[in-house]
Amino acid sequence: MMDPMAGVVVVHFGNPESTLRCLASVSEDPSEVERRIAVVDNSGNFDARRCDPGVTVVSCPDNPGYGAGANAGLVEIDQERECTLYLVLNNDTVICPGFLTAAAHALEVGVGAAGGPVRDATEPSRLWYAGGGINFATGTVWQRQSEAASKRRRDVGFIPATAMAVLPAAWRAVGGFDPRFFLYNEDVDLCLRLRRTGWRLLFEPGMICEHRLGGATGSNERSPLYLENLTRTRLLPFRSWPYRLYLAGLHTAYNSARVLGLGLQYGFRCGPYVSAVARGQFHALETVFD
Repeated sequence: MMDPMAGVVVVHFGNPESTLRCLASVSEDPSEVERRIAVVDNSGNFDARRCDPGVTVVSCPDNPGYGAGANAGLVEIDQERECTLYLVLNNDTVICPGFLTAAAHALEVGVGAAGGPVRDATEPSRLWYAGGGINFATGTVWQRQSEAASKRRRDVGFIPATAMAVLPAAWRAVGGFDPRFFLYNEDVDLCLRLRRTGWRLLFEPGMICEHRLGGATGSNERSPLYLENLTRTRLLPFRSWPYRLYLAGLHTAYNSARVLGLGLQYGFRCGPYVSAVARGQFHALETVFD
């Protein structure tokens, strides 16, 4: 049996210090798993001289987005030796000791992707993800956040791309992340495509990581970047155009209410936030018949 070889991609955007902390956690994991690491520099501000010599840095100064960046990093990693597992990480995550061993064991027969407990780095007692799924009535994801759920190994319907292990055969079978997703919902789309082709998604309690929520994109403050990109690809993961049309009506009503709420929250300063939602909703409606 081939020894486990992890191809690890860290998609860098924003603060280089966050990326360096993430890389240190990968390098220092005591798991008996060989690893090849690539940083995809979507910001153009990552200094390769600050990381270990064995780390490959892929420069993408035009910033193709999170999913396309991850795709580029894994192509670079696979040029030297075929990996037994892929790991895609946000640059504002830190994996806990033993993560790579747990990830290697999670990708058992039939499992296409695996993820584990994600804790808030600013308050580690708070769970952000302990398994979840997709609510098809609303076209949105739901996530468990209880300690009890974080300890149960089980099949799930959704794994966030924050820290996702993927079987290379499954990744190649579905073509990796869809590059149309610049930011957000690329993980929803990948999970659905894996499930449609018969792959299981597994929640593995040993794959523990800490995530600095919104560290790169301002999602925790509902930044305009977050609002626009979360909105614009909301319909794309779903295949049937009648279903997309249903979701378009639902989310148009929701975003109308959101715009009203933003006006009440920010008053005269609401312009950038309202414009972001409006742009995102306009692009989302364009995808109904894609």
